[in-house]
Amino acid sequence: MSASGSDRRALLSVVIPVYYNEDNIPVTWEALRQVLEDLPQAIDWEVIFVDDGSGDDSYRRLEEVRASAGDRVSILKLSRNFGQVAAILAGMKAARGDCCVVMSADLQDPPELILEMAARWNGGARKIVLATRADREDGAIARLTSRAFYWMMRRFALPTMPVGGFDFFLVDRRVLDIVNATEERNTFLQGHILWTGFEPELIEYTRRKREIGRSRWTLSRKVKYFFDGFVTYTVAPIRFISLFGLLVSMSSFAYAIVIMVARIFMPVPAEWWAPWAISILILAGVQLVMLGIIGEYLWRNYAESRKLPNYVVESSIGPADRAEPEDE
Repeated sequence: MSASGSDRRALLSVVIPVYYNEDNIPVTWEALRQVLEDLPQAIDWEVIFVDDGSGDDSYRRLEEVRASAGDRVSILKLSRNFGQVAAILAGMKAARGDCCVVMSADLQDPPELILEMAARWNGGARKIVLATRADREDGAIARLTSRAFYWMMRRFALPTMPVGGFDFFLVDRRVLDIVNATEERNTFLQGHILWTGFEPELIEYTRRKREIGRSRWTLSRKVKYFFDGFVTYTVAPIRFISLFGLLVSMSSFAYAIVIMVARIFMPVPAEWWAPWAISILILAGVQLVMLGIIGEYLWRNYAESRKLPNYVVESSIGPADRAEPEDE
C-alpha cells in the first residue's frame, strides 16, 4: 500500500543479499546511508541485509552496522547458502515498506540512483522502476555473456525484458505482495516482476566494475539461472524439439529412399555402412540433448511438487520478523 494522508511517512525498504562481502559491507553501508539520509522528508527508510550462508566475517560486519544504525537495519541469517535469489526473496518477505529496492552489496549498483527511483515511484504512481544497464565496466567476457543472456530472454521468453537486463530495481508494495504470495522454486525473479504486467519505468546507468573482493556469481550459477528463466517463461525449447525432430525424420526418410534407389539401380560399395553409422551416432546425440531439455522441465515439476521452502532463516535481528516462509 502507499502512504495516505500527511500523518504518515511512506517507508522505503532496501534489501541487500550478502555472500562473502566482508570487505564491501562497511563501504557499501556508508555510501547507502548517505543516500538514504537525502531522501525527501515524506519518505522513511529501512535496510535489510540477508547473509546467504557466508563463510567469512560478513555477519560480524553486519552486526557492527546494526549496532551503529539501530532498528533501521535488520539482519537475516540463512542457515546455509541458498543462492542470491533466495536471499533476495527472504529480504522481500521481511520488507515492511510501501516500496522495496533490491541492490547488490558490492557497489556495482550506484546507491544514488535510489533517489531517482523513489522520485519515479512517487507514492505508487509507478509500480516498478528498473535500473537497466546501458553499459558495464566489467571484462569483455562478462559483457558478451550478459548481452547473449538478455538477447535470448527478449527474443524467446520475455519481450519486455530491458535490453541491458536489470538486477537493481524498485517495486511497489502491490508488486511486492504478489511476489511474496507466490511459492515458486527455482524462481527467475526478473521474469516474475515483469510477469505482473505493470509497465516499468526505466533508468539507464553504467554498471561499475567491482573494486573490492571477487564475485561469487560463477558461470555455473549464471547458467542455472538462465535455465530457470528460459524454461519457466517460454515453451521454445519444447517447440524446438518438435520441429527439429520433424526435420530429422523427414531427412532420414529421404535418405532411406536414396539408399534404396542406390541399391536397386547401381552397385553400392561395402563402405556405405559408414554413413549409416554416422547417422546413428548423430541421432543418438540429438536424442540425448532432447532428453536433457525435457529433463529440465521434469526436474522443475518435481521440485515444485516437493514444496520445499526457498530458504531457511536461522536467525534474525531487528524488525524483520516476517522472513520465514509460511507453512503450506
